[in-house]
Amino acid sequence: MSIRITHNAFKTPVEADAGVANAGLIRMELEVPPVENSSHWHDFHAELYVLDGDLYFTDVAEGKTHACRAGSKIVVPRYSLHAELSRGGYHIIFGTSVPPEQFGDPVNRSPESLKQ
Repeated sequence: MSIRITHNAFKTPVEADAGVANAGLIRMELEVPPVENSSHWHDFHAELYVLDGDLYFTDVAEGKTHACRAGSKIVVPRYSLHAELSRGGYHIIFGTSVPPEQFGDPVNRSPESLKQ
């Protein structure tokens, strides 16, 4: 499965909550400060619902960066290489396949550690 980005996927936080619930994911709401990280992957499935702010999300396999604004939904399957950039921070509802205490350390894993 590949990363999927849908703009204008939802209009309200209630709709984002419903998406997380329908996918059977664990819900969190996060205020993410300005960030710029390099290519990485996670050992869990995640869905991001952008409520506010600026997020530039790079799908490494596709080689494309997407400008994600309020209403954007980002589906990031386990083991998918990606990167994020936000100069002003962003606010999201975040659905994950495992509880945060099971994310592992480090949460952002290097491309070199991904077994293909």
